[in-house]
Amino acid sequence: MTNRDKGIRAVIPGIVFPEEEAQDQKEKQAAKDYIRQKLGAPLELQAAEDRYITPIPETKFESTFYQPTKTKEQLKEEKFKRDFEKEYGHEAIKKDILKNINANKRAGKRDYEGFSSSDIIVAEDIKEKAKARLKHFQSNKLAEKETPRETWDRLEKEQNKPTGYPKNKKNFLKGGITVDPNHPDGFRINDDTDLYDVYGKTDSVRYIQEMAYKYDGTPIKNSIKPFDQFNKSTYPSDPAQQTALRSYEKLYNRLTPLQKKQIENSNKKNKPFTTIANNLGKK
Repeated sequence: MTNRDKGIRAVIPGIVFPEEEAQDQKEKQAAKDYIRQKLGAPLELQAAEDRYITPIPETKFESTFYQPTKTKEQLKEEKFKRDFEKEYGHEAIKKDILKNINANKRAGKRDYEGFSSSDIIVAEDIKEKAKARLKHFQSNKLAEKETPRETWDRLEKEQNKPTGYPKNKKNFLKGGITVDPNHPDGFRINDDTDLYDVYGKTDSVRYIQEMAYKYDGTPIKNSIKPFDQFNKSTYPSDPAQQTALRSYEKLYNRLTPLQKKQIENSNKKNKPFTTIANNLGKK
């Protein structure tokens, strides 16, 4: 190979034209052949036969490759958890509760008759989730048959539609009330749906207590406390007292005038809720 960076090409050194590069490759190959001849080596190198080549096995690394080997105690613990979940897990409890509800229906009893308060709460949770799944499924099935414009119009209409009762009707309790002197308020709600609407969405503690009182007879503790200037927990500013007052106001607003009169007549003694009820009625 010759040095081409001379004359005018010295201004921009390192430039090689295609024909010059081909000539360089030819000269390199000629030099290699000359050396092989001097060494007595063949000009063409023979490739190795396939029988001398051992194929490299393909290795796949799974996600469990880097996990340590589990001991017998760990395997035993995992088996215990699987068996426990199968026997006493959420799905097992759900299956058992639905079975008991169906048994009550076949016997002509109320759905939750004989249930503990905890079973009732689980049953109500199952019912709410089932309603949500059904509504979602129906909405999806309906959307499959609609055009995009029809879907948009339907969702907009559902979003703007009024909730609860019509404007010309009072949002009264569906199941009514039962006068109960043993209850802190002097009465209890008959219908479980009304109980959930009044307490379940905002005051879960009171809702559980109401359900336990209705089905198990457990006394209610977290009710409105009589005002005592020496006890800050009876002040309306106290969070627990504030929640109780708010829940009672929500319930009282759903009573009919006749129900309010019944409560006043059945509570002639000076009870905390009577004063509160009278004040709410004046608003």
